[in-house]
Amino acid sequence: MNFIKNEDGAALLSVLLLVSVMSAAMVATFDELGLFTKNVVSRSENYQAEQFAHAAEIVGANQAVKLSQNQKLAALMGIDDDRQKVTFPIDGGTVNGALTEYSNCFNLNSLVTVNNADGYEINQIGFRQYIQLLKELGIGDIQAQSLAAALVDWQDSDDRPMQSGAESFSYSQADVPYSAANYPISELNELRLVRGYTPDLIKALANVACVDPLSMETVVNLNSLLPDQALFIRALLGAEYPLEALRSIIEERPSAGYDNVARFWNNPLLKDKEIDNRIRKQFQVSAKRYKLSIDVNYLNARISRQSVILIKNDGTYELISRAAGA
Repeated sequence: MNFIKNEDGAALLSVLLLVSVMSAAMVATFDELGLFTKNVVSRSENYQAEQFAHAAEIVGANQAVKLSQNQKLAALMGIDDDRQKVTFPIDGGTVNGALTEYSNCFNLNSLVTVNNADGYEINQIGFRQYIQLLKELGIGDIQAQSLAAALVDWQDSDDRPMQSGAESFSYSQADVPYSAANYPISELNELRLVRGYTPDLIKALANVACVDPLSMETVVNLNSLLPDQALFIRALLGAEYPLEALRSIIEERPSAGYDNVARFWNNPLLKDKEIDNRIRKQFQVSAKRYKLSIDVNYLNARISRQSVILIKNDGTYELISRAAGA
């Protein structure tokens, strides 16, 4: 009888042990299921937030096209920064957008141009203008020429270094060897790979330079230039034009802006000057690029996006770049 009782006790203990193990397994399973469900919900929320961001990008790009076609409307953007910001309420959060003009910057890809072999070669006008821009930033003439030559060599298709430039052979001597891109740069941070471009220099360039691989030209919008940006005009035209005189031209701009670029060239400082038509075309009276900042808050998801939009000559737009983050 005791034997039977002992047997029953052992069986009961085994059952209890099995139940305990099953309970622990069920708890773990439900924990995993909860984590899986949470991840699925999180992915769903992030996906929805991405869709809101994409829709906001389309709306913002279309608004940029309208601004580029309406000088009076575009002029309002410079009056009050808050006019550039819009908040849309959505079910479960908000979509915040800010549209700012991004025309008045030196396009670093304008140092090269497409050649007959579908490769890239030096753009002499852009090369000279970039040297002048570097000098406007306080860089000496010799260093400015070396920096400009290195950037041309980084982008052009051949492997022949310019005087004081740097092609793939120079970079092959690095601790971790690499080659020149032989292609227009895709973003400002790529300059870290180019000889001579220190973090401090890149930081300084970030205030005056940009990257546009689509148009590969530098243009300025005369109607949105600020007096402190007179250096852009001087970089494009040359050092023979006094900076203070160029600043005065900006300050004396008509209150409604220039209705056409001819009024700018009729200024006494510029009227009788022989200026290459390719340079004249770099001066416009409407925006060429816009930067669109989007911030989506949807339930537990947050998406931040920065897009740069090119306004094409036919009045349509094309996306130059898109990046995550504020």
